[in-house]
Formats: sequence, structure tokens, C-alpha cells
Amino acid sequence: MTVRASLRTQILLLAVLPPLVLGLAVLATVDHNVRHHVDGSSIHESLEHSVTVFESMFNTRSREMAGGARVVVQDPRFFSLLMLSGGQRDSRFSATVRQMAADFSHITQTDVFEVLDRRGRRLASVGAASLTPATRAPLLRQALARHPAAAVVAQDGSQFQAVATPVIADGRVVGVLVLAARVDGELARQVRSQVVCEVTFVDGRTVCGTTLRSPREVSAVIAHVVDLERRSRTQLPPGIEQVVAANNRYLTLVRRLPGSDPAGDQIYVMQRGIDREMSFLNVMQRDMLVLALVALLLALASGFLVSGHLLRPLQALVRGAKAMERGDYTQPLGVRRRDEIGYLVERFDAMRQHERAYVSNLEHVSRLKSDFISVASYELRTPISGLASYCGLLADGSFGPVSYAQAGALATMRQLVARLTSVADDATLVAQVQGERLQLDVTRCDVEPLVSLAVAMAMAQGSGRPVSVKVTCPPFDRPAEVDEKAFTHAITHLVGTAVHFAPDGGEVHVRVAVTDGRLRVVVGDVAAGIPA
Repeated sequence: MTVRASLRTQILLLAVLPPLVLGLAVLATVDHNVRHHVDGSSIHESLEHSVTVFESMFNTRSREMAGGARVVVQDPRFFSLLMLSGGQRDSRFSATVRQMAADFSHITQTDVFEVLDRRGRRLASVGAASLTPATRAPLLRQALARHPAAAVVAQDGSQFQAVATPVIADGRVVGVLVLAARVDGELARQVRSQVVCEVTFVDGRTVCGTTLRSPREVSAVIAHVVDLERRSRTQLPPGIEQVVAANNRYLTLVRRLPGSDPAGDQIYVMQRGIDREMSFLNVMQRDMLVLALVALLLALASGFLVSGHLLRPLQALVRGAKAMERGDYTQPLGVRRRDEIGYLVERFDAMRQHERAYVSNLEHVSRLKSDFISVASYELRTPISGLASYCGLLADGSFGPVSYAQAGALATMRQLVARLTSVADDATLVAQVQGERLQLDVTRCDVEPLVSLAVAMAMAQGSGRPVSVKVTCPPFDRPAEVDEKAFTHAITHLVGTAVHFAPDGGEVHVRVAVTDGRLRVVVGDVAAGIPA
């Protein structure tokens, strides 16, 4: 059964392992190549392209505001009002300037539309928002110096993309027009529609606008920006990094807004979701896993079919061999095949029949021997019994007085009769063994008393021999399982033979030991005796 199970396992391994290893290798290779391509090139390139597109849009919006401002300041209606002296400016003048600013504001469509005089005082502000003097001061200084200015400014948690254009008349600066557009969520959504990226505008740690929907994602962006500031105080790292937010992974790129103060905190964050981009990879992995499972099931089914096809005749051969061990040569094999295994089964069956005939002949010869030995031993017992009886009668004086010489002869006769009796017993035992009629009575018993009894019996049979017997039998922790009669009989004859053939003054050693769980008895003489 162990061989069959092992062979089945080997067949299954040979059938399953190659497709399994091949499938796993293909899955790992595809996963690595696709992930490396998408993560290393496609998404990175797309994100960097999105940055380029956004900054181009941002700069274009600044140029459009600057162009609209130049058109407004060159209009005679606009700069003529600013040329009036301070004494000519009254409430009617202020109302006219506001009305004119409102008209031009419809053209520029900006969040901030402010008109300032040559001293920087605000004459009108008609936009949805207005800048504080501190916010517009850097732009105003540059514009009053006859240089148009553009910058990104921040105030009260908001960011503005602003331009300041000087109003020049008669070769002198008579005022300044300030236009500004919010950098907020609306702009972020416009950018996202163009570049398919998540966009967030940040001022320090304040989010001015974002396309992210989850507060946890926004918090993750702020934490990432703070971490970047901690790691680099001078400039933002140019590389793309991963940010995990709300169980989503984003490739994140942080840049300063074009035109913002390099020492300020006006930045934008562009993000591309890896999970969404890698969704096709997940689909591919799932499909390949299904294919791998199907291949594994097919390999298992094929392995079981092949193993069953090969093992059935082999199992029949194993059953037939075990039956032969029990002496049964008629165990049916039940295999009818026209291949190599079928030929092997046929040869096995022919060998089995030949072995059956040979064993039958041996058994017949063995029975003849056993019968002859049994008859011989039986026939020997009758004259031996008569000789023993007459020796006893003679020794007892039943037939008259016994002289000293006759007593010695009778003692020798008794020894010879005892030896003949032992030979007859041995012949009977051999006949029983060869005839397979010997029945062992195995019991648990101590070894040392049995060995001592056998040595004593052997010394009694060889009485008068000047030979010493030395027994070495260490104590054992548990009894041995032996047939007391057969065990004692075997040791008696071994020791008796050694004593009989040992020279006068010789020594016979009997050593008892346990080796590999088996009881071992060694009998030998140390003087010149039985040849090796």
C-alpha cells in the first residue's frame, strides 16, 4: 500500500507541477511587465503631460487678462477720466468711473476689476472680489513704474491670479488697472476636464480649491505637502511620489503655481489614481487566475486518470505477489491489456504457474523426507527402549550380581542409549519442521533461567568431559517472547556439541545479548575444537 500511494503521489506531482509552475510564472511575468510599464512610464508620462497642459492653461489665462487690461487702458473713455485733476473729481466723477468700470468688467469677465489713480488710491472696484492694499502693493509698485505686472497673490484663504497694467496718457502714468481671477475649485474642475487628473490648490495648509471628493483624501494631500516642506525647505522635490488616501493610491506631483512668490506657499497638487489606472491589470490577473485554476483542475483530473490507468494493473500484481507469499497461486489478476503492462501481467502469471509447479514438487519431496525420518525415528525408539530396559535390569542385578567392570560397561551403555534417544527426538523434531507441523508456543519469559537450564542439560549429557562452560547473560529490562521448549532445546544441542568436540581442559562461552530488538545467543569454544 505504501508503494502504491507513493507512486500515485509521484504521478500526480509530475502531472500537476509543470502546468502549475508554468501558470504561476506566466502570471508573475505579465503582472511585473504590465505593472512596470504602467507605473514606470504611462502614468508618469501622463501626469507630467498634465502638468505641462495646466501650466500652459494657467499662463494663457494670465496673458488673456493682461491683453484685456491693455485693451481697456487704451480706450479713450477710460484713460481720459483718469487724466482729470484732483479738483475735478467729485461724487459725479466717482459714479462715472464706477459705471465705466462695470461696463468694461463685462468684457474682461474677471473676479477682480479695480481702478486706481496715479497715487495708488482705489477709484472703483466692481468685481465679485477685491484685493487689500497689502495684497496688491507689490503689483502696484511695479505698475506705477511703467511695467505691467503679473503674479499669484493670496489673501484670506483665497488665491488670485492677478495682473496690474499702468494707464499711460501724455507720456505719464495716470492710473493703474488691476484684474484678477480666482484660483479655486472652479479652475480645478476646468483643468480636470482637460487633463483627467485630480487638482488641488493649496496656500500653506489651506485648500483653496480641489476636485477631490473625500475629506480624508484632502487631509492626505495636506499631510503630504507638510511632509515635503519638512524634507525640503528651499524647493519642492521634482519627483513623483505615491500618496495613500481613503484606501486609494495616487501618484502625486507638487509644484508651485507659475508666477507665485518662490518664497511663498502658493502651490498646486496634481494626482493620478493608480487603482483606476491599474483596473485593467486587476481584470487581467483575475482572468489569468481563473485560467490557472482551470489548468490545475485539468491537470489533477489528468493525473488521477493516468495514475488510475497505470496503478490498477500494478495493484493487481501486488495482490498476486502477496497471495503467493501466503501460498495462494490462484489469486485472479483481472488485467486484459495489449501494451507493455499487459505483457508484464502475462509474464507474471506464467511465472506464478511455474513457481506453483516447482513448489508443489518441493513439497512432495519434503513430505517424502519427513515421512522417512518419522518412520526411522519411530522404528529407532522400539530397540532403544528395549536396550534401555535391559540396561536397567542388568544394573539393578535382576539377572545376577554385577561386577565392577560390568557396572562400568553398563554406565557406558546407558550414555549411548541416552544419545540414541536424543538423536531420535531430533529426528522427530526435524520431521515436524520439514512437514510444517511444528507449532510454536511463544510466551513472555526471562531468558537467564532458560539459558542456565539448557547449559545444565548439555553438561549432563556430556558428563565426564573436562570442559568448563562460561555464561554471559546481562539482565534485561523486559521479558523475551520465545518458545521455552524449542529455545531450551536449541541452546542445549549447541552447547552439547561444543562440549563434545572441545578438547580436554577447553572452555565454552555462551553470550546472550539483544541486537536491534532481537535476542542473539552465541556459543563458541576458545580452544582448538570445531573447525571454522
